[in-house]
Amino acid sequence: MKLFARQEKLSSIILFKKPSFDGKELRREYQDLLRKHGATRIEPLPLVNGVVCNFSLGIQLQALREEEEVAVLEENLQVKLHPFEVQSKNIFLEQESYQIIPWGIHRIGADRLWSQTTGEGMKVAVLDTGIDLHHPDLQENIVGGVNFVEPHLPPQDDNGHGSHVSGTIAAVKNNYGVVGAAPGAKLYAVKVLNHKGEGYFADVIRALGWCLEQGIQVVNLSFGSNTPSKALYEAIRQVTDKGMIVVAAAGNDGTTRSVDYPAAYPEVVAVGAIDEQNRLASFSSQGPEINLVAPGTRILSTGNGGLFWRLSGTSMATAHVSGTVALIWSLAPQLNSGQILRILYSSAEKLPDLTREQQGVGMVRADLASKKLSRGKGEELETPAMETTGADQVHEPGHRFPPLHFGPLFREPVREE
Repeated sequence: MKLFARQEKLSSIILFKKPSFDGKELRREYQDLLRKHGATRIEPLPLVNGVVCNFSLGIQLQALREEEEVAVLEENLQVKLHPFEVQSKNIFLEQESYQIIPWGIHRIGADRLWSQTTGEGMKVAVLDTGIDLHHPDLQENIVGGVNFVEPHLPPQDDNGHGSHVSGTIAAVKNNYGVVGAAPGAKLYAVKVLNHKGEGYFADVIRALGWCLEQGIQVVNLSFGSNTPSKALYEAIRQVTDKGMIVVAAAGNDGTTRSVDYPAAYPEVVAVGAIDEQNRLASFSSQGPEINLVAPGTRILSTGNGGLFWRLSGTSMATAHVSGTVALIWSLAPQLNSGQILRILYSSAEKLPDLTREQQGVGMVRADLASKKLSRGKGEELETPAMETTGADQVHEPGHRFPPLHFGPLFREPVREE
C-alpha cells in the first residue's frame, strides 16, 4: 500500500470545531466561508462534521487554516492497494462436484462452528474494489452496496481484490467452489477503490458514514497509509463508538514498527499474516499496534469473472478475522462490540515462535472463541470436526478436467490439504 497525493488540484478535507450541519446539509455560513477562500466542488462529510473540497492555490488553504471555525485542514490523500503476491489467477473449480474448505478457514476453526451458526443475521461491509456481483459463490450473500468511485454505477469489482477478500469472509456453502468463514453472513459491496486499487480518504469517510446508516456490524478494510489522517481517525472513532467493529490490514511492509493507518488506530482491529507453518509471513507489518494474526499466504478464494484466485497478503488475513467476528457475534447478538472483541482476544492462540509485536495476542480462533462464549453462557457449544475426505483438486487454466466418474459428488465441503 503506497501513498500518493493528488497532483492536478489541491483536494483537502476540512473539519469544523462547532456543529456545521443541519441534517446532511452544510450550513450556509460554512458554505460562504469556504467559497470566500476559493473552495470549489464542496462535498459534505457529515460523519466527521466536515467537507472535502478543491482549491487552486496553496495561499487559499493557508488563509482558511487560520480561520477560527476550522479545526482540521489536511490533504485528501490517495492510497494505492497492492496485494503482496499473486500465486495464481483464473483457477477453475469443477461445478457441482465438491466444495473446498481453504486451509486458512480450517486453521482458525471456523468450519467447526457451522453446525451451530454460519454467521446468519450479520452484516459485513467490504470497503475495497467492489465485489463480483455475479460470482456463483458470492451473489447469494450480496444484499447491498454502493459505489463511491463512480456513483452512477453498481459496485462491481473491476480489480479482483475485493472479490477475493469477500470470498474468505462469506463465500456461500453451496456444494461449489470454496466456503468462507461465515458463509451465512450478508455482504455489502462498498467500492472505494478503482480498477487500479486507488482511492481517496474522503471516499472512505463517506463509505463509513453509509455503513453506519445501513446498520453494518463489521467493516473490513484492506488498505492503508503510513501517514495518519485526523479526519479518517474521527470517522473511525464515530463508527466504533456506535458499536461497529472495524478490522483492518496491518500492511505488507515486512518490517518492524510499520503498521499502516487506519490499522494503527487503537479502535481498529489490526491484523497481521501467518503462513501454513504458523510462522510470520515475510511481508507482514509488525508493531505494538498488532492485535491478531490470521492465515495470509496462498489463500484460495473467489476472484473476478466467477473464477478463483490464490493471493497472499495481510488483506487475506484480515478477511479471516472479519469472518470470525461475524460467526461469533451471530452466536451472541445480544453482546456489544467490546464484549465480542474481548472474547476474540482472550481466546486467541498464542504462537510460541512469534513476538508480541508480530502476532498481537495471537492467531484468531473461531472455535476457541465459541467455547469461551459458551462457558460464559453456562452451556457448551458442540464443535464437531468437518469431514476431511478428498483433496484440493484445483485446475489451472489449460488443464483438462477429469471425467466426473473419477470422483464422487461430495455432499459436504472437503478440506484443502
